Amino acid sequence: MLPMFIRVKSTPYSQKKSVQICESVRENGKVQQRVIRHVGMATDDVHLEELKKLATIIKRQIIEEREGPFLVPIELLFPEKQQVPDEPQTSHSSIVPLASRETQEELVNAIPVDLATLKEKNRIVEGFHDTFGKLFQELGFHQILPKTPTKVLRDVVLARIASPSSKMRTQRILAADFGKDIPLDRIYRMMDALLEQKDRIQQRVYHATQELCFGKANIMLFDVTTLYFESVEEDELRDFGFSKDQQFHTTQVVLALATTNEGLPIGYRLFPGNTAEVSTLLPCLEEWKRLLHIGEVVFVADRAMMCEKNLKALEEAGVTYIIAAKLKKLPLEAREKILNGPHQIGDEQAVQDFLLANGRRLVVSHSEKRASKDRRDREQGVERMRKKIGQGKNIKKLVPNYGYQKFLKVEGDGKLVVDEGKIDREAAWDGLHGVITNSHTTTSEELFAHYRRLWTIEESFRIQKHNLSLRPIYHFKPERVEAHVLLCYMAFCLMRHLEFRVKIQQEKISMDEMRQELWRVQASILQDEQTGKWYRLPAAASYKAKKIYQALGVKRSVRAHEVKM
Repeated sequence: MLPMFIRVKSTPYSQKKSVQICESVRENGKVQQRVIRHVGMATDDVHLEELKKLATIIKRQIIEEREGPFLVPIELLFPEKQQVPDEPQTSHSSIVPLASRETQEELVNAIPVDLATLKEKNRIVEGFHDTFGKLFQELGFHQILPKTPTKVLRDVVLARIASPSSKMRTQRILAADFGKDIPLDRIYRMMDALLEQKDRIQQRVYHATQELCFGKANIMLFDVTTLYFESVEEDELRDFGFSKDQQFHTTQVVLALATTNEGLPIGYRLFPGNTAEVSTLLPCLEEWKRLLHIGEVVFVADRAMMCEKNLKALEEAGVTYIIAAKLKKLPLEAREKILNGPHQIGDEQAVQDFLLANGRRLVVSHSEKRASKDRRDREQGVERMRKKIGQGKNIKKLVPNYGYQKFLKVEGDGKLVVDEGKIDREAAWDGLHGVITNSHTTTSEELFAHYRRLWTIEESFRIQKHNLSLRPIYHFKPERVEAHVLLCYMAFCLMRHLEFRVKIQQEKISMDEMRQELWRVQASILQDEQTGKWYRLPAAASYKAKKIYQALGVKRSVRAHEVKM
């Protein structure tokens, strides 16, 4: 076999360039080039460089897969009944040596089949094991646990992506829709063993993200959310605290997460439910620097993380940060500068950029669009408050939103009235937004561009809570709760990596679409009631499903053929 190489080919009548992985083969005494994998179509130079680097990763994976004897897949639908190879294979297949794929198809096609005697015995979903199963192996998740628990881990994680539910229902889904019969106690034993490997999993996830970002995952978006329980029982993990879901009457845990600009996971950590947001940053930073060996990064977070202790810790650790500033709590001198600064009317932003007394840099922008929203929200809240004045004496029941209580004052006769002066002073801050940073070289446009990417991590929380049903959590022991979150984190990692690779190589496909398309990639299991032989009849795959397969270099058998049971 002659060397494998990456080729960039121009497209006729277009500015696009095709990136391919090719190899030279000798046929009839002549050397010819053969395309092994089409990586993607580049629309510009930046996209071209991304595809070339991704092609390098894929090329290495192809070389690793080719080590060993020539093997051709034979479909295996119920792996628990047969000897399964050490490494997870794509789809439902076992492997046996065979001369060639063409020879296999000739033998299968030569078998006479009477359609009248065929009966469908089962129908299984193949799309998730074909695609996410390959990613599971490429990310090294198959090396975390021993052989048997690894198969359980793979099936449970893929079931979480396909149809998230309780572990008991997951067991039924795997049996009914995937042909995987796994005892429930085996799932729980796997979870207990998995939690012991939490650090190794985080390291593998971070390494995979670094590799997919070509070693340039230097933007760390950070935020926290809360996960509540349908319970009031407390322990060392579950506790009462400030709930972002407004579920203050139940216990909860706090989840901290860090991702790249593209939403690829960097790390996570679970905290007791009574942990304040501002107190999560330092423990996470210390753990990830020790565990993941994070190098030079730009740390981006919302104003909930802004406190002197956190800023000093970031500076001492040599981390560049961009954190939303609590403008109204800044020193008086800084506040006066902000309020006296240029406020431009219209759609354009006015930006103030100056140094604080401690040497940090404060960049403040003013937007009329944002000012209009601030003004409208305040007017609506104050108007509701005016209508309720005089209806009761309990101010907390009268005005449940604490933010609007500051606009009330008590007159001499004990009567509650709206303080118009406070409203006017509050209006002076309409449309203002600022970030504080220790970087003196990044432009104000770049600072705000990095900060605006925080929507990505908010999206990541939605994916975990809704697409992966991170909650409700049906576990009560702290160890099982942590293992459940770890399983969801692994599933989230697979989803984000597949989404990123499909977007670079093919086209953007949402996670909901990917789930729907892959669920439709099925196969019927037929039995000839006269001969007793078994056959697999694959369903047709959609255009988008084919794109997902192509992005991972997975080939799916599209012909009906005999299988051994």
